[in-house]
Amino acid sequence: MVEPLVGREDESRLARRVMRDVEAGHTATLLIEGEAGVGKTSFIRALADQARADGLRVLSGAAHPFETTRPFGSLISALDLRRNSSDPRRASIGEILGGEATPASTTAGTDLRYRVIEEIVDLVEAECSRAPVLLALEDLHWADTSTLLAVRTMARELVHVPLFLVASLRPSPRSDELTLLVDDLLEIGAPSISLPPLSPSEVDALVRAELGLPAGPELGAVVAKAGGNPLWVVEILRSLSADGRVQRGSEVAEITSSELPHSLRDLVVRRLRDLPQATLDLLRVTSVLGDAVSISDLAAVTRRPAADLVATLGEAFRAQLLGEKGTAVVFRHQLVHDAIYQSMPRPVRSALHRDAAGALARAGSDLTHVAGHLVLGASPGDLEAVRWLRAAARQSAPRAPAEAVQLLRCAERLLPDQHPDADFLAAELVEILLLAGNVAEATAQANAVLDRPHRPEVDTPVRLWLLESLSLQNLGPELIDRAEATLEGAHGLTDAQKSLVLAQASYGRTFSGDFVGGEATAQRALDHAMQAGDVAMTVWSLGTLSVPIKTQGRYAEALTLSRRAVELAFEPPNDGARLRHPYFFLAMALSDADLLDEARVAFRRAVDECSTLGSSWILPDALLLAAELRFIVGEWDDAWSELEAGLRVAHERGHKISKPQSRACEAIMAIARGDHRAAEAALATVQAQLVSDVPEYGVEMVAFATSLLADAEGQATKAYQLLLRFWQLDEQRECRYHHRYLAPQLVRLSLLLDQDDVARTVTEAVEAGAKLAPAVPTVQSAGLRCRGLVERDPDRMIRAVELARPSGRLIDHLFACEDAAGVLVAANRTDEATALWSEALERYEEVGADAWAMRALAMLRRHGVKRGTRGPRQRPSAGWDGLTPTEHAVSGLVAEGLTNREIARRLHISPHTVNTHLRHIFQKLSVPSRAALAAEVARHGPDHAIE
Repeated sequence: MVEPLVGREDESRLARRVMRDVEAGHTATLLIEGEAGVGKTSFIRALADQARADGLRVLSGAAHPFETTRPFGSLISALDLRRNSSDPRRASIGEILGGEATPASTTAGTDLRYRVIEEIVDLVEAECSRAPVLLALEDLHWADTSTLLAVRTMARELVHVPLFLVASLRPSPRSDELTLLVDDLLEIGAPSISLPPLSPSEVDALVRAELGLPAGPELGAVVAKAGGNPLWVVEILRSLSADGRVQRGSEVAEITSSELPHSLRDLVVRRLRDLPQATLDLLRVTSVLGDAVSISDLAAVTRRPAADLVATLGEAFRAQLLGEKGTAVVFRHQLVHDAIYQSMPRPVRSALHRDAAGALARAGSDLTHVAGHLVLGASPGDLEAVRWLRAAARQSAPRAPAEAVQLLRCAERLLPDQHPDADFLAAELVEILLLAGNVAEATAQANAVLDRPHRPEVDTPVRLWLLESLSLQNLGPELIDRAEATLEGAHGLTDAQKSLVLAQASYGRTFSGDFVGGEATAQRALDHAMQAGDVAMTVWSLGTLSVPIKTQGRYAEALTLSRRAVELAFEPPNDGARLRHPYFFLAMALSDADLLDEARVAFRRAVDECSTLGSSWILPDALLLAAELRFIVGEWDDAWSELEAGLRVAHERGHKISKPQSRACEAIMAIARGDHRAAEAALATVQAQLVSDVPEYGVEMVAFATSLLADAEGQATKAYQLLLRFWQLDEQRECRYHHRYLAPQLVRLSLLLDQDDVARTVTEAVEAGAKLAPAVPTVQSAGLRCRGLVERDPDRMIRAVELARPSGRLIDHLFACEDAAGVLVAANRTDEATALWSEALERYEEVGADAWAMRALAMLRRHGVKRGTRGPRQRPSAGWDGLTPTEHAVSGLVAEGLTNREIARRLHISPHTVNTHLRHIFQKLSVPSRAALAAEVARHGPDHAIE
């Protein structure tokens, strides 16, 4: 039984108002904060009762203090995620959560944590499609990291489904993960209710509800000592009643003595004295198992039959210390549990936890459940506990690596100094830290192992995990040093392992700007992989080799390598090789070679493979580069949405390699639309790289975007100097990857600023690079543009346009049009010039590049072409016609009743991207729900729903 809800009128009105929005089809999240005993559970119970009366389905779960290492604990309870569930979808998730331990794998390991979260989000969305749902999760201050991540994802990803997500928590304790969740929920507009102590009048109402009479003066004075805490008030009244000290008169209830313990704990402990010793002993054991304990667990720990246990606990039920929920014994309130639990000396509690762990383990309980008791009860030197903790960590790691880290940390503390297993445990910790995304900690842990005497059996795996952690952090110099030391030492590497080390070293060199060295190292990796006959490492080495080769401008060669990798991985299919994601490398090579339609298909396949294989290590980069492809071809509205989604995923998972290029794309689109403030905001997080001694990979695009911004603001010299610095840096490193962007712009500015020698030098370099890629139209176009600008050769400029036009690359095409038009005008070929400016103007208007459109329009007017006043882009910013093709497609699939995940599969994108598109759709259409969106689709007809 829980204390009755009194007062809280303002808070209840707010909660009901939010619930009405959910009933109308909206998603809403409500945080309920308050001290222990202040009435959070009662508030949620009353809210749930109202929700049921209004037709909502109520799902509820709670985190528990001794289960912080149990992955997804409260969600398993709330959603019935068990293998024996009658619902196949729930049973499937339960099987993943309870599956056999699978080892983490370097570089290309599966990450079931995100797969589980996606399954949970999809399940909740499906539930909401049938009826509005209130999902209540109590006591998040006790929740495991995986649960907090899942809640955060639901709040972010489930857009405009009738979900009311209600979470309660105390002001403290708060882990870093919980603080992040709360901050994130507040950022997206979740209202927060802080339950204060009850007012005196509300305390009076609570006394009436409990006793049926108002309190007399003496009783009122005693109850006032509770400070408005409703649980404390109720416990005072029940304790006084149990002692026979409450006298009920005709008008008021009064007491015979005002003697009262000074704390709730003391009050509960005093009530324990009245229990039979057998009941008290069993109640204490029960408190060690948690605040909600299954009868089967209690029977296993006490080695007594269930019927005997229920009979022995009868007095505790009658004293209203315990209640029941299904097959579980529950303490009436967490504070009652805490009072009983903390009344025992700490050594006694620890011993009981350790005994419970052993009994549960022998009874076959889930090891993550056993581990929670070991964390609280095992002592240093307990080798059996260490063994169980390591086994529990292996079981948890693929699904909840953060919890696995906690278990291994505990095992480390228990293991005696100089124990033979210390190095094995340390190596396991490196692996799990890496899987959990704690790459800096993994690096420190690996270095600590390698820098001390250690067992030879762990040397190689720790070195390989260290290389991966350095690669993920883009720490090129250290990565190279460690890789070379690993190869030079007597570490007994196999050819496959040498291939892996060399591949990582290649990335270190490539992302540090040594592309020639990166190529040579990747070639050595490929040689060792082929010598080993290892298909997976051969595929990985081919993809690795393609990156420095394409960066040097040899696009056909990179494409050949990438195609070969795909063939090896899929003819016949090889799961280990597929986990190296060859379609991702193929997509990049196709895009670089101007085969943009094929690249789009390959990126879709790469994203699909991430979902199919449960492998997410490449997903952020796949999403971002697929979004950049949309930028390249001028699908800018969709590019905005997909860059936004990809950057969020990359931030969550610690990926940063693609960030500079992605931010640059955002900035360029903002510049084209005349929004310089947005451009500056996009560049702010990557601008420091422009003055770095060792710029990150892809910063040339940041330089290009910044130069466009400076040029647009009349700072041609600044734009020129910036481009010149990165051009010279690329020349030193034999990097030709960004010639298409940097070179024509730099030549144009050089000529404008009378730097003709620079213009000619750049042109010669571009032409030399073009000889390496004779089949890539825009590379050839860039060489012709530069030479045409230097020589003022209109025919070269026209040929440059003709090559760029069918490529699909918007900037290459339209900038070539503008450059050619300028040269044509100087050659008195005005009609041809105005045709090219008109061509650029029309395309700029199509993509919403209003500022660039005005630039082309100004040139047309200057040369006598009267086009009239041009408005902004043709697609409106709101309404049905303002939706992009992808937004139309998403809308149509929502109307079919598909969930975000199902839409993602149909469109070959990620659920994160679907979510971002939906946010924009709802904003543009001003619709309140998915049902309203479906009505809009029906109104406009199926021909408009999907383009």
